Amino acid sequence: MIPFRQTDLPTKVPASEMERIHAALQTPVKYGAVMKRENAFTDSPTVFRYGDSFYMYFIAISKDTSVSGYETHLARSEDLLRWEYLGPVLRRDGLDRWDSRQCAGYAAYIDIAFDGTCELQRTAGFYHVSYLAGNSDGYEPDPLLMGLARSTDPTDPGAFSRLPEPILRPEDPDARPFEDKTLYKSFLFRDDARVTGRPFVNAYNAKGQDGRERIFLAVSEDGERFERYGDRAVLDASEERPGALITGDPQIIRMDDLYVMLYFRLNTKGGAFDTFACSYDLIHWTQWTGKPLIAPTEPWENVHAHKPWLIRYKGVSYHFYCAVNDKKERFIAVAHS
Repeated sequence: MIPFRQTDLPTKVPASEMERIHAALQTPVKYGAVMKRENAFTDSPTVFRYGDSFYMYFIAISKDTSVSGYETHLARSEDLLRWEYLGPVLRRDGLDRWDSRQCAGYAAYIDIAFDGTCELQRTAGFYHVSYLAGNSDGYEPDPLLMGLARSTDPTDPGAFSRLPEPILRPEDPDARPFEDKTLYKSFLFRDDARVTGRPFVNAYNAKGQDGRERIFLAVSEDGERFERYGDRAVLDASEERPGALITGDPQIIRMDDLYVMLYFRLNTKGGAFDTFACSYDLIHWTQWTGKPLIAPTEPWENVHAHKPWLIRYKGVSYHFYCAVNDKKERFIAVAHS
């Protein structure tokens, strides 16, 4: 484990800055479903631009979750609203590996600038997908590990090869309190400011023995081998709000001198929703306490509206998320500014 780096950066973001960021992140127009499959639940979209098109990695699991597990798929769009399915990227197999039955992938090393290119960045000569991995059937069965796959073409569904070992495990010797049961979604990004002292950062949510989820950091010199950063979680909504069960699925965006983390919260009461926090140093985060960015407001998402992925294109923001309703539907939706 690498200790938190000491800096002279402020540890608290002013309320006026939080209000400004909240206004900038607004996507009030709910377009609705963009990736919905008849025989599977779709979840966790990560969207990027490559060439002249947009692409989405998303995960899917058969609706009979007891005998299935997560797989990763790819779709393409010209306008961010209408999507064409291209095929599977990471699939379950019968090899009895640590990642044979769960392989939920997320785009890694996207340009994190708020008004940036939305493009993936090559790291160590490759494009990467980080993924939630496991070798048990079911819906997110413990334990889950963190894997990394790479390709020279991020839009070729069959071109990814997986690294032979996990990049992080819950049973690692340097695992911190409350991340020793399961590791969930990871967001890997290049930090040109090197605020941690390292060029690559991995933000992810993990679960401890208390069953709650918190967000932790790891760092890397080469983008493929990671060490845990700091001796604790960097974002834990339950510290300020005891009813918070999940603080999860981070995405980090750079806005001026601020890191803005979109994430979802699930409390003991009410549905899951997307919100955000801001930081100058990636260690101390000021949580937004006002109206959520996305919350269940429509009949087709009346249980959960959560798991954010926000990109901007030509001045318009698109907030992709997972919608869940009381008809037992789970699919990917989008709202825009």
